[in-house]
Amino acid sequence: MAGGRSSVGMAGGFGLVDIKTICRMLNERARELAPDLLPNGVRDGGHWKTSNMDDQPSGRYSLQVDLQGAHIGHWHDFGGARPGEEDGDMLDLVRIRRCGGDQKAAIEWAKRFLGIVDGDRGSFERARQEVERRASEREERFQAEIKRKRDGARGLWLHADELPGTPAEAYLRGRSIDLRQLGRAPRALRYRADVSHKELNGGKLPCMLAAIVGLDGTHMGTHRTWISRRPDGSWTKALLQEPKLTLGPSLGGFIQLWRGDGAGKLATIAEGTEIYVSEGIEDGLSVAMGMPDRRVIAAVSLSKVGSLQLPPQAGPIVIIGQNDPYGSKAVDALEREIGKLQARGFKVKIIYPPRTPEKPDGSPAYKDFNEWLCRDPRGFFGRDKNGRAVA
Repeated sequence: MAGGRSSVGMAGGFGLVDIKTICRMLNERARELAPDLLPNGVRDGGHWKTSNMDDQPSGRYSLQVDLQGAHIGHWHDFGGARPGEEDGDMLDLVRIRRCGGDQKAAIEWAKRFLGIVDGDRGSFERARQEVERRASEREERFQAEIKRKRDGARGLWLHADELPGTPAEAYLRGRSIDLRQLGRAPRALRYRADVSHKELNGGKLPCMLAAIVGLDGTHMGTHRTWISRRPDGSWTKALLQEPKLTLGPSLGGFIQLWRGDGAGKLATIAEGTEIYVSEGIEDGLSVAMGMPDRRVIAAVSLSKVGSLQLPPQAGPIVIIGQNDPYGSKAVDALEREIGKLQARGFKVKIIYPPRTPEKPDGSPAYKDFNEWLCRDPRGFFGRDKNGRAVA
């Protein structure tokens, strides 16, 4: 990202100007620049969204630019971007979209856009000071908002019921995840009968709640899975466009699903302990059903796997993979997240559900571990005639 670059010489008697200042000044004008650089995008609340860095019209928006808040001007592509185009700030966007990847040309473009070249030093200084003032005020508001969201997320979870005996437990059982067979319920999971959703226009639905915590145990956010009852009395995911959402911060945090044979917090695991990492709750608990001696956490989303707070004494990080098509954006995204973990010094392995025998349409036998558990419980990880997991 551009924020770490040094100073450059300026024409017209400006001397050296820190590139961080240029970046901040460009970022402040994100609401003007984003639509100009990505004209096929759409405004969505505090974001400018488009299909990807190519900005081709599409019904799916994976690249978003922050137009307000503490990260104004910063962008991220959640849909499997090309290497070097995953995230950045407005100077990076100028470099990629206007200057063919040429950093020097991007800086010159930014200087002209900001009026630094042949401009008035006094007006530039006033503009710079105004940017610094806005950034300071915005950071204060951002920290206050983060605290408010974190407190709200924690309060929602604390004022919920423990999982056993609730519709949330029945929902998991409908996904072939039988907590009675495991012998206990994850303490991170709870249930509330009345959680609002933006799609319900003020209405509320039952919801499974999951605590997202940091390595020090701090409650960062709360993951929500809305559920509804079928006519036959069973429970399933609610018919919403987004039945799963996170409240509060989650980057770096995780849902502690299963402690396996160990005890205590993730931070205190024994040297060399493997940590199994799933994207979602159901896949992680499915693996716990098959290997109840393993430590399992959920990363909340694929794009956050590489940022997980993990103890340095951990053994291999075992990714609970899904059978996504080769060359798909999901596969590319997973490879990037694995690279981030490896760059931090962790060894990484991946496990997959069986791909064969393929379905009639040529797709893998099972997309993920939960589908494997649901469709073939006796064959799942090898089980005895009563369906119990065996070594």
